[in-house]
Amino acid sequence: MIDETMLRLLPSLVAIIEESSVSGAARRMAVSQPRMSARLAELRALFGDPLLVPSGKGRGLIPTDHGTRIAGYASQFLADLESRLADETFDSKTATRTFHIMANDNATTIIGVPLIEAIQRAEAARMRIAFHQFDPHKLEDLETGKLDLAVGAPSQFAKHGTLMSRKVVRDRLVTIGKAASQHEAMDLDRFCSSAHVIVSGDGGGFEGIVDKELSKIGRTRHVAVSVQSYLAAIETVRKTELLATMPHSLTSRRSADLAIFEPPIALPEISLSVAWHPRANDAGNRWLRELLWAITRQA
Repeated sequence: MIDETMLRLLPSLVAIIEESSVSGAARRMAVSQPRMSARLAELRALFGDPLLVPSGKGRGLIPTDHGTRIAGYASQFLADLESRLADETFDSKTATRTFHIMANDNATTIIGVPLIEAIQRAEAARMRIAFHQFDPHKLEDLETGKLDLAVGAPSQFAKHGTLMSRKVVRDRLVTIGKAASQHEAMDLDRFCSSAHVIVSGDGGGFEGIVDKELSKIGRTRHVAVSVQSYLAAIETVRKTELLATMPHSLTSRRSADLAIFEPPIALPEISLSVAWHPRANDAGNRWLRELLWAITRQA
């Protein structure tokens, strides 16, 4: 049975085990290290287990097996409790909430901007969205609650069995050029002989899906510029003679001064998925996801 003492100590237990550090747990809980040490002593007495022990390598601490199991149960209990309390009080028009979404610049443009517009239409004036740069090594932050959602290619979530995901964007690739320069038909020879700007999310890449497909038929193109976002690529195309190949959805609102045409080579569909952890099931997170499903159905 969970009594008042245990309920008071459960958040500290989760922090201590997840941080594997008394000082780290103290920072996370915004308390002094001596106070967190005292809580650890209480927890050890309560559960009859050291919870944290020195690592075999002699550096730092690691959770005991019993401590890890208890913290897992405690974390789920606290998440369920928070969800039930939130469900009783959540109103999107009055709730104050900051949602944290991990997405690269391109996913933020494709999904994030319509989401912001939808939140404004919903009159959720006190809702805030914080976008974080996509890092596959930080997907575990979905489990701890530091992140609410992640947006990326479906393959980026396939190996994370604890996450739930849903494909929300299917798009085709088109090629754009400066409207004033595109008077001739864009055949394969002209496409390959033209200079191109490529979008490399990690920065510095000069090959992409177009180049892979060209190589299958023994052709190449000249990639003159590499940028990290599609918006930068669009502005580059507007002011130069370069071509760029990108998702059609990104060009529909920015077609002024642009010529948009089908690439002279078959290219695969691109897609984006939204991932979240099953624990993120409170009313606020469900509201956010339903908003996303609605705007992507309309796209």
